[in-house]
Amino acid sequence: MRSVLLTVTVACCGVLLTGCGNGKLTEAQHSALATLGTQLPKPYRDGLITDSAHRHGDDIVFVVRFPGATVAMAKAKPEVFEALRRDEDESITELCMEPALAPVYAAGGGVRRRFVDAKGAVFFEVELKAKHCTPH
Repeated sequence: MRSVLLTVTVACCGVLLTGCGNGKLTEAQHSALATLGTQLPKPYRDGLITDSAHRHGDDIVFVVRFPGATVAMAKAKPEVFEALRRDEDESITELCMEPALAPVYAAGGGVRRRFVDAKGAVFFEVELKAKHCTPH
């Protein structure tokens, strides 16, 4: 009976600790969104606009809009959008320096930039994991 009680206690503690970890990340995400969300929408670069930010699982997603492009245009000129994707793969690491996101990274969360056309159709998405922002 004692071993059953001990097993149940350990299992309950494990569930509670897991929940606390998720709570820490969720709290960090809400705090970051409260800070960064007040600045949106804002110009990003080269005519792009960061429209919004929201939580999606462990990540904060910044939605970046191409006001003058469509997914059809991207299909017609894939080399242009592939060059932009490569550039974004490198430049997203700049978000490691954003103070409002530091608690998100510390809690194991990440960030994504989702590039969409004027109607919300997705061109591509670039992802930044917490491990990319941790000094090695």
